[in-house]
Parts: sequence; C-alpha cells; structure tokens
Amino acid sequence: MKGLFAALGLASAVVALPASAQAAPELGHWMVAISVADLDKETEFFKKLGFTVELDTTFGPGIPVRWLTSGNERIELLKIANSQPPATPRAKPPAHAAVQGISQVTLSTTDLEATRAALAAQGLTPALDITEVAPLGVKVMYYQDPEGNAVEIAQKL
Repeated sequence: MKGLFAALGLASAVVALPASAQAAPELGHWMVAISVADLDKETEFFKKLGFTVELDTTFGPGIPVRWLTSGNERIELLKIANSQPPATPRAKPPAHAAVQGISQVTLSTTDLEATRAALAAQGLTPALDITEVAPLGVKVMYYQDPEGNAVEIAQKL
C-alpha cells in the first residue's frame, strides 16, 4: 500500500510541474506570409523558384490571399489595402540583415550550383552569388523578389 501511495504522490508531482518545466510542444513549419504590393509579380517570381498556386482567395474585408507551395513549403502572399512599403529600400544581401526583424525566406537544395543554373535559365540572377558559410556548415546564395525581399537558398555542406 505504501508503494501505491508513493506512486500516486510521484504521479501528482509530475502532473503539477510548473509550465516552465513541462516539455515544449513539437512545432513544424507551416508557411511564411509576405505582405506585397503586386500579387502577380510576386507570384511569377516564386513560380520561377518552383512554386505553384495552391489557393487564390480573399478573407476578412476583401483581402486577396494567394498560397504558393513547393513540396512542404508554403508562402502566403497578402495584398492589404493601403499597406506601406518599407521606410527605406531593402539593401542587397547580405546587408539586408542589418534591419531588425525577419530578414529572409530560406529554401534548401541539395545542389546549389544546379539550382543556380536552373534559375539562370528562368532569367534570375543572384543578388549574392554562392558563398560558403563554414561556421554554419552551409553554402548559400540570395535572390531578391520584385519588392526587394531576400530569398536565400542554402545547401548543407
């Protein structure tokens, strides 16, 4: 009987752990949302990166929304009436990260050189060509979408 009470006491102690001691939920990537001035220009850019339109709709008070997907990746483009562009134009990568906040969308590839060649055939030129970032174990290149948002493509070394 003592063993049963000890087990119940231990179980209640575990259940009563403070929230900070409980395991964090496992989260996965869902999407990146980008507020844009021109849905069609942005869509054409991301189509060159292999994305397709999954959903084209409106929500709320007539806000156009477009979901673009590529594999498990999703980008949500939103066109909000009276939205404002950044106070200053975004700098070319890597200087774009000098502004606090989310600095880029990062996509992965297993062959960065082949990806660069395929995108060149689509008329895209990197804003920052292939660069090895040895401390992070990757090599990367950057593009900028029609509105100046940075899109990084990374390959693990």
